Amino acid sequence: MAIHSACNMKIATWNVNSIRSRFDHLVKWLHQFQPDVVLLQELKLMSELFPHEQLLDEGYQAAVLGQKTYNGVAILSKHRIEDITYGFENNPLPEEARYIDALIDGSVRIASVYVPNGQNTESPKYPNKLKFIDALRAAVQIRIYENTPYIIGGDFNIAPHDLDATNPDRWKGDVPFTAAERQGYNQLMHLGLHDAVRIKHPYTSQSAPDVMSWWDYRGGSFEKNDGLRIDHILMCPLATDMWTDAGTDRTPRTWEKPSDHTPVWCDLNMTQY
Repeated sequence: MAIHSACNMKIATWNVNSIRSRFDHLVKWLHQFQPDVVLLQELKLMSELFPHEQLLDEGYQAAVLGQKTYNGVAILSKHRIEDITYGFENNPLPEEARYIDALIDGSVRIASVYVPNGQNTESPKYPNKLKFIDALRAAVQIRIYENTPYIIGGDFNIAPHDLDATNPDRWKGDVPFTAAERQGYNQLMHLGLHDAVRIKHPYTSQSAPDVMSWWDYRGGSFEKNDGLRIDHILMCPLATDMWTDAGTDRTPRTWEKPSDHTPVWCDLNMTQY
């Protein structure tokens, strides 16, 4: 497989909710959307079972951190993948496959993250989620100090603002809408990160254009557009200087037996770096 050199780079993140179940969807979308780098979450399979050869045939090499049945993150790239890091220090959930990063094309470090859902505020999984966010912030801070453009994308399982929900009143006080989750997310952003989608579509009182990235399978949520924006691409200042565009691609959510998430993407002009 030829390794491409990047001038412009399209980066996307997608919680596929089982790569086995959604592999045909992934390949179809890769053909249609032609991203350079794709961050995947919820692979739900072991690393050694990842379909490397099939994706090489599509032009993508992959860095993978898998886990049986649950979790799992990966980075697909048309460009050279180097210096892969699996997990991060002081992760309170080290047995769970939730973070991977790598240097892409020798120029930008990109991470795929799957933040725990937390289940509900009474669950023991909820404080673990908050601890994970705190530890993630420390890991991101180290990356930012390395003075290489750094981007972290994935399923954060946090709607950071009321306008990140079609019907915010429905979610008040519940995961992923709680004050503690939002505080952790905001502290992460205070490291100097910028939200790729909200650069293009800043918070206003207007709901359009739609930027939601997740819809419940139940109750016709997608058809009603009753969704949440919980999938994000966050960029350090060096990467933000290269930003040119961003958005949400709802197309895969319209397909038969889709993931409950849909891809979020951004474009970078690498000649700016």
